[in-house]
Amino acid sequence: MLVKDIIKLACDFTGNENIAQKIEQSSSLESSEQETVDGLVKCFNLVNNEIASEFVPIKKIEQFEVSNGKILLTQFSTKPYKILYIKNSLGRKMHFKQFEDYLVVFCKKAIVCYTTLPSALSINDQIDSFLPERVYAYGVAREFLFLQSRFDDADIFEERFKNALELICRSAPHAKMPSRRWL
Repeated sequence: MLVKDIIKLACDFTGNENIAQKIEQSSSLESSEQETVDGLVKCFNLVNNEIASEFVPIKKIEQFEVSNGKILLTQFSTKPYKILYIKNSLGRKMHFKQFEDYLVVFCKKAIVCYTTLPSALSINDQIDSFLPERVYAYGVAREFLFLQSRFDDADIFEERFKNALELICRSAPHAKMPSRRWL
């Protein structure tokens, strides 16, 4: 799916149908409309990061040669968000300590499993996700309305966004909702 399709749907949700039509027809946008679209794209990236950090993590596994007991975080192909585990070359989980710029682990070869956040996307980029456009659009509308101080409307889309994610994550075997905490 294209980010553009999510933005068009979010425009419909936020009362910007004229912008959605212009995006659909690839018409030129006025400066205020372009600012709105740019804001919606920023909101999309916030929502995409939220989904990846809280609901559907992006997991990666990489192998490293350990030098002096350290693995520099700059050696990773993408910036790690959370280190899930480290295994040695025999497949045994290793204890490790994470610092700001590096990991400390005592083995010669390390297999690191970690989560990462998605990179920022633009309106014409493709996104690969099993989540439907509508779920992303609910989140984008929530963020956009919140930034416009339309809190009651933002609450409606917050509820739709969370309910849709909960329903999908409950039925999808590879997705997991974070545990709830008492306040």
